[in-house]
Parts: sequence; structure tokens; C-alpha cells
Amino acid sequence: MISALFEERLGNSLNSKPDVSVVIVTYNSQDEIGLCLDSLEPYLSNSLCETVIIDNASQDGTASVINSWGAAEITFINNSENVGFTKAVNQGIAKSSGEYIFILNPDTQLTKNSIDGLVRRFNSNSEIAAVAPQLRFPDGRIQYSCRRFPTRGNVIVEMLGLSGRSKKNGWKMADFDHTFERDIDQPAGAALMVRRSILIELGGLDERFPMFFSDVDLCKRIRDAGGRIIFCPEGIITHIGGSSIFKRRSAMIATSHLSLIRYFFKHNRRGVDLMPNVVMAILLILGIPLRLFAKFFSTQTEPEGKIL
Repeated sequence: MISALFEERLGNSLNSKPDVSVVIVTYNSQDEIGLCLDSLEPYLSNSLCETVIIDNASQDGTASVINSWGAAEITFINNSENVGFTKAVNQGIAKSSGEYIFILNPDTQLTKNSIDGLVRRFNSNSEIAAVAPQLRFPDGRIQYSCRRFPTRGNVIVEMLGLSGRSKKNGWKMADFDHTFERDIDQPAGAALMVRRSILIELGGLDERFPMFFSDVDLCKRIRDAGGRIIFCPEGIITHIGGSSIFKRRSAMIATSHLSLIRYFFKHNRRGVDLMPNVVMAILLILGIPLRLFAKFFSTQTEPEGKIL
């Protein structure tokens, strides 16, 4: 069982301090991680918050930037090979001890009291399993970071470019302006705080999704288990975008499509789902060269952070 293995690896008391463990995975992130740590500095010396960073064998100066902060403030795992985002997150969680696990991208910057706002929301209701902050671009614009769970129907609508005609039920939630609190299906994995007890119960992130859709899969399992996921605009975090993933956007298109196929087969397992899943898989596989072709000849850049 994945869950039993993960619980054994974790091996930490739920009652131990600190309250929050910030888990960051880096890969060729030297231009982003310094700014991220600058924004975390008020929390680094706080005994109620710890930071665990896992570097996936970066080829730039990422490790040097992290080491310059000193081991006293940061637990640093320097992998000798790139084990993938999801496995690295699980490594970080296993080394952490906080009641709440804050999975954070290196291309993010905290604003004042952003962590405090998320923790307060947890403390207000024991049914809340995960909380996501409001993400903003560096110029202050709000990022539309929440989505509904992907279904075969809403993904096909998105692939056909028809999502603007069905905003109310669209996968990418164009009907939500991200200015008020609400229950959601799937917030962006760039910044997501989850109760440690829930992660133990569910066995952490599913490493069969090495990079994409592991966060979506986690949120789906949280919701299926009866947990609530809350979007909390009280917590505001700047999300720069342009991280190492999106610097290699073309190479990541195939990975994201294949991960979505795995997601559909995992969460639609009835006999009647087999043929629709196969059809969806064919469409997504055919979509890989089509998107690469369109990208090659397009004179416009894709929206910031868009992979699928």
C-alpha cells in the first residue's frame, strides 16, 4: 500500500512543532529561489515554521543560493539525480514535522501575513483539508488559479476552444473572479497548504504522476474522502511564472497530456468508462503533435503558465 509506506517514511508525530512546514522543489531555479527565500525570511527564524527544500540535481547555481542561507534555517535535500517533482515533494514531506504542509513553487513570493491567513482558516474549521491562497502576477493582476476537476467533457470543450461558451461549467472556471472565499475542486499546485493528517491518510502524492496532475489527483482524493478545499483570498502570494518547467514548455506538453490520460484511467474505473477513456487517450495523444505544430507556427506566446 502506498499509504502504509508513506506513513512509515514520515514517522513524525502529528503534535510536533512547527505548525507549518514549507516544502519547495527546485530545478534550475537560481533566478527564482533567492527571491522566494527573501519573502520567507520573516518565517525562517520562527520556531512555528520550517522550510524544507529539495533540489532535483540542478545544473545551475540553485544549490549555491540555497546553501548561502545556512542549514540552521533550512533543511536542504540535494538529490544526485532528477527524481521528478512528485517524488521530491514526498521526500520533503517525509523530512518535515509541521501540522500543515505548504507546498510552494520556487517562483513564488509571499506577501505579509500570507501564511498566517491560511493557518487561521484551517483553525476555524476542522473539516477543511486544504487551503489555497490568491495568486497574483508581479504587476498585481489576479491569476485565475482554480479549476474544476477535469472530465472528458470539459477537457474536450477546452481542446476545441469552446470554453468561452460555457464559462459556468468550464474546466478553467472563467466564471470565478478569485476575489472571494469559496469551496473549490482544484487550486493551482504552485501554492497549496494541506493538513498533515490528510496527507498521511491518503499516502502523500501519487508518484505515478511524476510532474503534472499529481496535485489534481491529490485534490480529487481529498474531496472523495469528504475533505473540503478552500480558496482563501486573505492569503496573497505573488506567482512570477517562467519557472524551469515553463522554460521547457514544448517538452512538457507530451508529459502533461500523458499524465491527464493516467488521471482519467485512475478516476474513471467502471467498465462503462473503458471505451470513453480509450477515445480520450487517443484524442490527447493526437493533440500532442497538433499543439507542437500550432506552437511552432504561432506568432503569439501561450498564456503565462499554460501547459494544458
